[in-house]
Amino acid sequence: MASNGYGDGCAVGKRPLAELRKRTVDLRGAADIRLVQVEDGPGRGQRLFILRNSTGLGLEIAIDRGFDICSATWRGVNIGWNSANNLPWPPNSVDAEDGVGFYRNLDGFIVTCGLDHFGAAGRSNATHFMHKHRKEVFNPLHGRISSQRATISGYGIEWEKDTPVIWAEGLVRQSSVFGENLVLRRRVEVEVFGGTVRIDDIVGNKGFRPTPHAILYHVNFGYPFLDETIKIAGSLEPSQMEMFNSENKAPRDDFIDYFKEIPFAVDTSEVVVELCNEAIGGGLRTQLAFDRNSLPDFGVWRAFQSGVYALAFEPMRRASKETELLPGERASYWLRLTLMS
Repeated sequence: MASNGYGDGCAVGKRPLAELRKRTVDLRGAADIRLVQVEDGPGRGQRLFILRNSTGLGLEIAIDRGFDICSATWRGVNIGWNSANNLPWPPNSVDAEDGVGFYRNLDGFIVTCGLDHFGAAGRSNATHFMHKHRKEVFNPLHGRISSQRATISGYGIEWEKDTPVIWAEGLVRQSSVFGENLVLRRRVEVEVFGGTVRIDDIVGNKGFRPTPHAILYHVNFGYPFLDETIKIAGSLEPSQMEMFNSENKAPRDDFIDYFKEIPFAVDTSEVVVELCNEAIGGGLRTQLAFDRNSLPDFGVWRAFQSGVYALAFEPMRRASKETELLPGERASYWLRLTLMS
């Protein structure tokens, strides 16, 4: 399933591939991807992809947790967020505790919310599925997709590309008899010689009834990248960024987390939002880019409570009649994350 696919005529980075292989014969000195299984702790039994590139970017992909990115580091510095849950496997029921069982699973750098609902738990009309016992559907907090197991489509390193990448692909299905049949096809790419991660998602309705569709990307930042000195910049309303940059971001025992939407300050289709911590390594920055045509809304989650201490960027597409997927219909999304120092 894994493939390196090198041809010695390619130029890679600043050296021809043949020259690079004189220094690292199987090229693992420049890039690697490994499929592993967790053998201890709350996550025992689940599969992970471990990726690293030549510039110091490291990722972990939780294959059995929605194919989400559960860890991100840049030159040894932790960028993503982790909770006390420690990526449990199997995940706890998201329907438990009146629909907030999600909080017993929440962990990791990028957590996908959806695919038919995100936000607070509640009930919605299900008559479009046309079954006598299913007039309503229960929607748990932030949906079900992040607790679903993926099927691996492939993984490897594409050295022959002009910009070589480490890649992994998977399929994640959210389904019910007399309910939704939504499939997420995800491809994650990491530049071998750069600091960019790209996620390309396609959500398809594989059923035969119209189905609600919503998606939110919970991009979670944690310590030490997140601390009191972190600042926000980019394509957002300036007064909101100024407010964020001037507020107290230290952990407090009594801090009540909250989410706040922020409007865009640009008319371009591509939106770029940045976090910068000047106190780390002379300045460490992360840029998140996405297409506002497919993800038209954006917000920031502040969770500065002691023991939680998280900050999240959240591009999203809400469920509506316009976002409903007809049988066979698909919706596409992409995120581009760039780390630099």
